[in-house]
Amino acid sequence: MSWIGPIEVALLLATLAALLCLFFVRERRMRRRFQVLADVASISDAGGSLEQTFDAICAILVPQLADFCMIDVIDKDRAPRRVIVQVAPGGGSNVEQGLYERMPSVPAQMLEEGTHDSLRPRFFERMSEEDLRGIAHDPEDLEFLRSIGIRSAITVALNARGQVTGALTMGVAWSRRRYRREDARFAWILSGRIALALDNCGLFADLERAEQARSHIADTLQRGLLPSRLPHIPGWSVAAMYRPAGAENEVGGDFYDVFRVPGGWTLAIGDVTGRGAHAASITAVARYTLRTAIQLSDDLPGALEALNRALLERGDSALCSLAALTIGEEPGEPVRLVVAGHPPPLLVNGERVMEAAAGGPVLGAFEDAEWAVELIPVEPGQQLVIVTDGVTEAEGSEGRFGEARLHAELRGATNPAMGLQRVEGSLSGFTGGGIADDVAILAIARASSESNLLMSTGEDPHVALVKRLFAAFNSRDSEEIVELCSPEMEFFPAATAEAVHRDAPYTGPEGLHEYLADVAQTWEELQITPSELHRQDDTLLVRGRVYARSRDLGIRDLPVAWIWRMHDGLFACGEVLPDPEQVAGRFAFSDTGLISG
Repeated sequence: MSWIGPIEVALLLATLAALLCLFFVRERRMRRRFQVLADVASISDAGGSLEQTFDAICAILVPQLADFCMIDVIDKDRAPRRVIVQVAPGGGSNVEQGLYERMPSVPAQMLEEGTHDSLRPRFFERMSEEDLRGIAHDPEDLEFLRSIGIRSAITVALNARGQVTGALTMGVAWSRRRYRREDARFAWILSGRIALALDNCGLFADLERAEQARSHIADTLQRGLLPSRLPHIPGWSVAAMYRPAGAENEVGGDFYDVFRVPGGWTLAIGDVTGRGAHAASITAVARYTLRTAIQLSDDLPGALEALNRALLERGDSALCSLAALTIGEEPGEPVRLVVAGHPPPLLVNGERVMEAAAGGPVLGAFEDAEWAVELIPVEPGQQLVIVTDGVTEAEGSEGRFGEARLHAELRGATNPAMGLQRVEGSLSGFTGGGIADDVAILAIARASSESNLLMSTGEDPHVALVKRLFAAFNSRDSEEIVELCSPEMEFFPAATAEAVHRDAPYTGPEGLHEYLADVAQTWEELQITPSELHRQDDTLLVRGRVYARSRDLGIRDLPVAWIWRMHDGLFACGEVLPDPEQVAGRFAFSDTGLISG
């Protein structure tokens, strides 16, 4: 029989003590997890509102299981939307706000409906730089994620009634804890209880009602901030384009505005800091402060000083770059232009493109900033073009769009419509149709002499026909349109055809019905406004404007020309010329109307 010495006894006791300690730790951890499951179940039984349930769930998880947690809801279009973020003490308010405002990075498989992989958790046991790059949306987002110092993170699907309707993400950072495989398994079990709790408190019905209400409120606010249709400015031709970076984000950081002031008109284009709702709030301040100040004082520098004070008083580092110009009613009067931290306005004169004015300080940065007005002569055949930096800073496969490419597109552009469409087309091709920042363009030029025959009180029957046709297009009155058009009618509207990838004209009554369906699919709003009519025999040339708005394509507001050929008093063939100056290459004008060229 071997003898056990005191050293062996001590080692045995130490081993037993370690095993007991490990047993008690695991037992305590197990009790704590059971308690978490029970607490979540009690929330389900409590029957509170959806918002109360979100808050209660996160209060259970943080800081007991996580330094931060987030719940994202996946809507019917399989798009994730963040509904709540909870951060434990030590993380800082900037972490909570940053996590709430960032676009959710829900694993792709959870967004794929009806697949087995949609329930597979995403687990980072030791968060690496490569992992951070994989979930970051852009360099700015990557820097933010690095600043948190995430050590481990788990994302699990919230699956109720056989459908993934959301995702729960838990992470540890400043507490120095780290998740293990068993924690990921527990999170998967926990996700089922949470999904059940959310389902029991009416997740689906409440989400649908909340989404409808949110959408209605957002649409109402957005429509109030969207640029309105450009007014008719005697003696000037004006074109504008606005496109927000995100299809769900109709109002962003860029804007333009045109409004009446004593003795003339003011046109402004600007870019504010930030994205989403925050940017939209600054946009509202910038637009309406500037408009009110100029209308009251007719003083461009004074209006910029008022806007500068308003931005500084916000206290949230709200910055705005802006170019504003005033045009008078006297022929030949120079444009009064002031620039605050904005890309320089460009004067286009045939093949020459030059910067028209120097810039002053950006708005919202300095209390004692001042701005000076420059007088810019704009002669017939010249135009002023102002863009936001979303144009020049746009990224494509070749790098940055840049000033040189912008200047190249504007050379030889003889009117605002041509210049705008060249830049927009080149930008779309360069970026592959997608843009990472908001884009706005505003262009003005002196207009050629106008003969507003449609505004006259003459008895020309063609005037009445054109008015009826355009009114029917605006009201989408298919019966009236078919009645006014020949059964063999051929019509080719370039912008709508391009949007639906169509290269053939719309023909006959069926084609006209198809055209109206394509308009409804492509544009949320499309209004055409005729202003001039020229006629020679059975050929009509109508000049006017088009205002078109779409979530995907943004806003276009520009001069357009239509050529109509008549047969037996009906419209037999129609063509839209996006560049009104194309008419000059196909027809010659006299004082009496249109003459075949």
